Amino acid sequence: MESQSSHSLGSRAEPWMALALCAAVLAAAALQHFVRNQPSYAGTFAPDWLPLAATGLAAAGILRLNGRPQWLRLRRALHWSGCLLMVWAANGLPFDLLRLTPLIPLGVDWPGLVKRTLALAAAVVLARLALAGPAAAASTRAASWYGYAAFVLALPYPVLRTWWALGGTPGLKYTGAAGHGFAPLLLAIPWLLAAALSLLLVPTWRWMPRRLLLAAGWFATAVVAMIGPAACWALVTAVVSGGGPRNGIAIWVFGLFYGSWFLWAIAAGAATRSYQLRSAALWTSSPM
Repeated sequence: MESQSSHSLGSRAEPWMALALCAAVLAAAALQHFVRNQPSYAGTFAPDWLPLAATGLAAAGILRLNGRPQWLRLRRALHWSGCLLMVWAANGLPFDLLRLTPLIPLGVDWPGLVKRTLALAAAVVLARLALAGPAAAASTRAASWYGYAAFVLALPYPVLRTWWALGGTPGLKYTGAAGHGFAPLLLAIPWLLAAALSLLLVPTWRWMPRRLLLAAGWFATAVVAMIGPAACWALVTAVVSGGGPRNGIAIWVFGLFYGSWFLWAIAAGAATRSYQLRSAALWTSSPM
């Protein structure tokens, strides 16, 4: 009884925690405009209106104003929209963390770091609320094809990198525009690992380390989700402003890379969630 009451109390507190985090993101975004001498990378990840839109959609999805089925479906759509926008608001956090290390000893956007950290925390709580709802449990389809989709989306970067290293020039304005020799192939290793992880999330063999795969899947999803949308936004704003990459690589290459990163995060998240549900059902139904 005591554990049930504490669980119920936690369930009631989570929506208020999510609203508090959303409000904190909005406040941090507002305070960021009063800070001067920010690093040049500070405003390149998302538009200024994003925290307000994410907070408004998330709040509309959390608050229970009507019990009609139509409103419940709308609330769910608003909730997920706010969660995804909050993930976008957290974009750039990996670069902030790298700038705190000796690897990239450059200036840190401290107000942005606070805002993006709060946005990531808000996105996690919002996602937990959405996945824990009865509507989510009723509509969940634990399909295994998400892993295959993630595998395909992980391939463009390593395939083109390998092609260039072997002397090919698709998307290059001149030979060597993407680097010389096989050293640039090191940049493709993370995506080769992502491709392998995508396939590992398809089967549910008992001998596979379930917790390790889940940790790797959610971690990789979170990291790429905090890079892909920002990369796409930077490319779009550069093209609209008449700029764009001028390093000898065609602009469609960046569109292919950044678009595949963005879509991989979605497919990998779905694949990880699918594996989580399918493997849990297997472990529950299997005799001890």
